[in-house]
Amino acid sequence: MCQYIQEEGLYPLFYFTTKHGLEYFVSFHKMDFDSIFFEKLYSVDFYEANNQKFFNDPLIEITTTNIINNYFKDNPDIILNYVFDSVDFKQNFRQKLFDKWYKNTSNNEFSKVNFQYKLEHEKMIYHLSFIFKTEFYNLHEIVEEVNSLLKEFSNFK
Repeated sequence: MCQYIQEEGLYPLFYFTTKHGLEYFVSFHKMDFDSIFFEKLYSVDFYEANNQKFFNDPLIEITTTNIINNYFKDNPDIILNYVFDSVDFKQNFRQKLFDKWYKNTSNNEFSKVNFQYKLEHEKMIYHLSFIFKTEFYNLHEIVEEVNSLLKEFSNFK
């Protein structure tokens, strides 16, 4: 695992540098959808700062998932959301990678559910994942609430 640094501010921010000199950031943002069910919804973002992702380094996965797991230890009743970046049309690849990371580190304490979302007038399909502890949330309730929120969002657009 790479050594990482945590900075507190408006959002918790973690960063680390790989042996190849690539700098990665992981941040957690509280989401506000004015919903009691999603009161503890946080988005997680992670990215390489200089867009030079040309090294395959297993420590990136280990460090990133360690940061996420430690965040869950400190905040066990959150729902963690990740929206896969689609700016370069590689969201399918990102979702497969995230799914692999989840599978490599998951245990029966957590559940993960993936969603695909398409706006009516766009060709782009957005991918979203939600991770949560089964001790606090039921998978079927999460699916219902997310689908309801996505429908509401579609109607708003």
